[in-house]
Amino acid sequence: MQIENWQGINGKLVHDDQKAIVVDDDQDLSDRKALQMRLESDGLPIDKVRQAMIKKTVKRQLKTEPLKLSGWFNRHQDSQNAKKAEKLVSDKPTHQYKQIKNEMTFFGESFLEGFLGFYGLEVDNALGRYEHHLHVLETQELGHPEKEYYLANSQSGSLQLVSDPLPSQQLAEEQLTKFYQRESGKTQAEKVPLRSQKDEGKEE
Repeated sequence: MQIENWQGINGKLVHDDQKAIVVDDDQDLSDRKALQMRLESDGLPIDKVRQAMIKKTVKRQLKTEPLKLSGWFNRHQDSQNAKKAEKLVSDKPTHQYKQIKNEMTFFGESFLEGFLGFYGLEVDNALGRYEHHLHVLETQELGHPEKEYYLANSQSGSLQLVSDPLPSQQLAEEQLTKFYQRESGKTQAEKVPLRSQKDEGKEE
């Protein structure tokens, strides 16, 4: 069994190349038999579980600013609900949802439907951004102390390794930083073509 630990994501993915489960408590990783039984009974396809695990963390970290929600209602020609959006007291969707449910007589059914539509779109966009970027992935064979680190991403739950195994997390993070600095440099060069010719002489 292999363990995947994604940068910035809560929980660890445990899989046997077919099925996977998410383990939230590191202590659960010490009981191999229990993990094997849980994997056999609760395991689902790896890609599906990986994407669900990432999406769960992305949802928890998501903030939905009342002003942004108000703008969304305005773009949908719903100025009445746009004004109501400004009455939301938090930028955390779970608190907003509770407030809407508690004050249903004020917010109304159409506001709730609009909020859920907006929230679903925000989650999809945030998940898309996470999946588009590279992250440090730590892998380990269960029961072995050695860990390997990769630069990787997960498109719709499908694992894509973009580096050879790296010996340490620090080195992987340095490689990731260098990669995004190069990408940033390319973007700047595209914006300013005259500068890019000068920069070509500086590149290794």
